[in-house]
Amino acid sequence: MCVERWARLILVLACLVVPLSTALAQVTETAPRQSAAELIEERERAEARGERREVPSLDLQMRLKDVQVTTTPRGDVVTVETEEGSVTLTANEYVRALANTKAAVEHGGFLYKLLNISRPLSILWIGIGFLGQALFTFRMILQWWASEKHKRSVVPIGFWWGSLLGGLMLFVYFVWRKDIVGIVGQSTGVFVYARNLILIYRGRRLEAAHAAAPARREAGHAVS
Repeated sequence: MCVERWARLILVLACLVVPLSTALAQVTETAPRQSAAELIEERERAEARGERREVPSLDLQMRLKDVQVTTTPRGDVVTVETEEGSVTLTANEYVRALANTKAAVEHGGFLYKLLNISRPLSILWIGIGFLGQALFTFRMILQWWASEKHKRSVVPIGFWWGSLLGGLMLFVYFVWRKDIVGIVGQSTGVFVYARNLILIYRGRRLEAAHAAAPARREAGHAVS
């Protein structure tokens, strides 16, 4: 019964995580506090004084919709989202920011290039994705082993737990990657896995109640 409650809790949390994760994956568009022309003029004056503004490293997971370009007679201004919030850059600063990101990937070596990341924290998200995929692979091996053992097709309860936990991890990974195909696929699968676990534990509880019913009747007759 306790496990069934956990399965129900995971199902409820999944209902909450899907809309929340989708909302977090969408970047809120905010307008710059000053006009684009004023910003360019201010930055040009700073560069003329020899002041080189430090630009952020950009996240490779950004999508094109997360980059806003404002065109003015004095040039283009680019607004991007970073870990520190929305940042507005001139065209030259944006190019320097891209160069910084490329340098970070080059500095990270083969691993950064292979995983398509530009910062160490991204390895954590990659690890979650790999662990979720490992659970998905394990569940299939477990189901195959159980079927061979019983010489018939069997779906052990571990298959559904591996599916649920693996699906949740892959869902989180795909949200980070901003992959709509993976998000939709895993979000629907989680409901199916959780529901199967609820039905399995509910059925076991009913079977236990039916099995205990004769013993309770005999005990009642003995007392009477």
